[in-house]
Amino acid sequence: MKDIKLNALTNMMVRILNIVFPLITAPYISRVLDKTAYGNFNVSNTLINVFIPFATLGVYNYGIREISRVKDRKDALNKVFSELFYISIICTVITTGIYYLYIFNQSLGSLNLLYAIMGIQIFSQVFYIEWLNEAFENYKFILYKTLIIRVIMLVSIFLFVKTENDIIPYTLIMSITTLLNYLMSFFWIKKDVSFVKIQVKNLKRLIRPLFATLLIANANMLYTTLDQIFLSKISLPEHVTYYVQGYNLATLLARVVSGAVSVSVPRLGYYLGIGDKDAYEDLVNKGSRAFNFFLVPIGIGLAVVGTQATLIYGGEKYAMAGICTTLFAIRTIGWASEIIFGTQIIMVNRYEQNLTILYFLGGGTNFLLNMILYYNRVTSPEYYIITTIIAELVLLILEYLFIKRLHLMNMKIIFKNLIKYVSISLGFVPISFVVTKFFPYKMIVNKALLLNSFVTIIICVIYYIVALVLLKDDLMIYVLNAFLKPFKKIFNRKRSV
Repeated sequence: MKDIKLNALTNMMVRILNIVFPLITAPYISRVLDKTAYGNFNVSNTLINVFIPFATLGVYNYGIREISRVKDRKDALNKVFSELFYISIICTVITTGIYYLYIFNQSLGSLNLLYAIMGIQIFSQVFYIEWLNEAFENYKFILYKTLIIRVIMLVSIFLFVKTENDIIPYTLIMSITTLLNYLMSFFWIKKDVSFVKIQVKNLKRLIRPLFATLLIANANMLYTTLDQIFLSKISLPEHVTYYVQGYNLATLLARVVSGAVSVSVPRLGYYLGIGDKDAYEDLVNKGSRAFNFFLVPIGIGLAVVGTQATLIYGGEKYAMAGICTTLFAIRTIGWASEIIFGTQIIMVNRYEQNLTILYFLGGGTNFLLNMILYYNRVTSPEYYIITTIIAELVLLILEYLFIKRLHLMNMKIIFKNLIKYVSISLGFVPISFVVTKFFPYKMIVNKALLLNSFVTIIICVIYYIVALVLLKDDLMIYVLNAFLKPFKKIFNRKRSV
C-alpha cells in the first residue's frame, strides 16, 4: 500500500500545477480576447458542463470507491473495470450525439463552429479513466502527465492566441488538450487491467447507483452551473464571465488544499471495507483538520482582497467581478465542510441514494431562488452566487442531521477545529481596513494596488501564524517545524564547523 502522505503531497503538487498555469494563461486570455467573445466561450462551456456528467454517468466517483475495494483481486478488478468502461462508452456516444443534435437545431449563427469544437470535450470522456489511476494511487504518473499537458497548453496559447478575435484557436487548444490528457491516462493504466465479457444484466444493475453518484459528483449542476444557465438566459455574456472569473479565482486556491482530502477517499473506503472504524474516523478527523487549517484562512483572506485579486487576475475590464470573487471566497468554507460531510462520511459509508435526496433538496432551494431572481429580471451575477450560498447552507444542515441520526461519525472534533480557524481568520477583516487606510488604491493595476495586496497578505499570514502558535495549535507547530527543519540543519552544521 502506498504512503498516503506521499500521495497527498503528489496530489497537491498536481493541483499546484493546475493553479500555476491558469494563473499565467487566464490573465493573458482575459486581456487579449474580446470581452464578448470570451463571454460566449464561457456560455458554451456552461452548456458543456451540463452534458459531460451524463457522458460519464458518475463513473469517476463510483469507480474510485469500487476499484479500491477489489484492486487486490485481479478477476474482480477486471470485471468492475470492464463494467464501468462499457457503460461509459455507451453513455458518451449517446450524450455526444444528443449534444450535436441540440446545437445544430439552435440559431447560433457564427457561434456554430465554437460550439461544435467544444463538443470534442464530451467525446473525450470515452477515454476518461482517471478514476482507475486514482484508485491505484498512481499520483506520480498523474503529476508528470499534468505537467506535460499544461506545458503543451501554455505554449499553444501563446503561439496561437494573439488577437482579440482568436476565440476559435483558443477553443481548439482547450478541447484538443482535454482529449490528449485522457488518451495519455487511458494508455498508461490499460497495462494493469484487461477487458472481460460482461452480461447486459450486470450493466443494468449499475445504472441506479451510478445515477445516484452522478448527482453526488456533479452537485455543481444544481448550484454554480444552474446559476450560469440562468445568467446566460437573462444577462449579457460578459456577466457570465464575471461569475466564472470569481468562481475560478476562488476555487483555484481551494482545489490545491482539497487534493490532500480527495486522496484519502480510496483509503477511507478500504478501512470501512475491512471494518476498521477507528482508523476511518481518525483519518477523517485528521483530513478535515488539515483541510480547514489551510482552506479557511485562504477563503477569508481572498475575500478581503477580492477586488485587488480580480484586477490583477483579469485586468480592469473585469473589475466588476471583484464582488463575485469575494462571495465565492466566503463560499469555499461551506464547500470544504460539504466535501467532508457528503463525500468522506455519507458517500464513503455507501449512502449515495440518501445523499442524492439531500442534494435535490439543496439544489431545489437554489432553483427556486434563481427563479425568483429570473422573473424579477435580476441580471447581476453576485445575487446568483448568494442563492448558491444559501442553498449550500441548507444542504449542510440536512447532511449534519443525517450523519447525526445514523451515528455515522462523531463530529465534535471537526466543528471544534472549524470554529477555531474561522474565529482567528476573521481577524483579517480589520487588518485589511487598516492597511487600506495607510495604502489606498484605485481600480487599476498599478504599484499602489500591488503594494496594498502584498502588505495585506503578509500581515494576515504573520497574524495567523502567531495566533495559532500562541494557542499552541499542534498542526501549526508541526508545519513550522517541517518548514524550519532544513534551516536548522544548515545552522547546526555551521555551529559544528
